[in-house]
Amino acid sequence: MKLIQHLINLLTVCKIALVTTFSAALLWSCGEKKQDASESGLSGRYVNNTFLQSIPDSIPGLVPAFCYELNFISEDSVNVFFGFEEATLAYKKQGNHYLIMKAMQDKDMTLLLNEDQTLSLVDTAWTSQNTPSEFKKVAMVSGQKWEFENYLNQQMIAGSYTVYQQDQPTDQKISFKTDGTITGISDYISYSICYSGDCVGEVYPTSNTMTLTNAKKESVTYAFVKSKGSNKISVYNIEAPIPDMKGERAIKELVYDLRK
Repeated sequence: MKLIQHLINLLTVCKIALVTTFSAALLWSCGEKKQDASESGLSGRYVNNTFLQSIPDSIPGLVPAFCYELNFISEDSVNVFFGFEEATLAYKKQGNHYLIMKAMQDKDMTLLLNEDQTLSLVDTAWTSQNTPSEFKKVAMVSGQKWEFENYLNQQMIAGSYTVYQQDQPTDQKISFKTDGTITGISDYISYSICYSGDCVGEVYPTSNTMTLTNAKKESVTYAFVKSKGSNKISVYNIEAPIPDMKGERAIKELVYDLRK
C-alpha cells in the first residue's frame, strides 16, 4: 500500500510540474509575440501632406520641406525622397517615438506615430515652421519609384481645361493627368511641375513652371499662374536660356488661357 501511495504522489507531482512548465511556456510565447509587435517597425509609403496642403495657390518651390516622401522598406530602414536627391537611412524605435538616424547634418530626427496613423516628422529646425510636418500614408498606384508627384499634380493642375482666346472658349481641350501625362498640346505626352532644385529659380520674377516633353524626349518649359479662387490657369512663354547665366529667364507673352 505504501508503495502504491508513493507512486500516486509521484505522478501528481509530475503532473503539476508539467502543467506549470506548459503554462510558463505559453506565457513566455504570448509575451514574446506582444514584445515583437510593440517593437516592430513602420511600413509603407507616406507623403508630405503639410506641403501638399500648402501649395494649391502658391509656388511649391518656395514652400519649405525637408523631404516629400518616406518609404519604410523594413523595420529599420527608410527610403527618403528629397526631390532632387534621395537616400536610404536607418531608423529605430525609442520609447514612444522613432528616430531617423543622421537625417540632418548627422543629427537624428524624431518621428511620431499619431493616433490617426499619420506621422509627424519633427523637421522644424529645417523648415523654420512652428509645427512638424505631417505625412499621410498612401497606396502605391503609379508603379513609379515615388508616388509624391501624383499628389503634387493633383493639387496643382490635374484636370481637363478648355482653351480660351480673347476671353471666348474654343474647341481645343487640354487634359493634365495625375500621373504626369498630357493630351491636347501639340505632340507633347508628359509634363512635370517644378517644386525643388535649380528649376525653382529658372524664371524671373519667380513663378511656377512646368516642362512638357514629347516622345522624342524634346522638351519646352513654360511659366504658369493659377488664379486664386478660380479654375483658371495662364500659361506663358519664357525667354531662351541666357549663355553663361543660370536662371533669370524673363516671362513673356501668354500662350494658353486655360479654364475648367
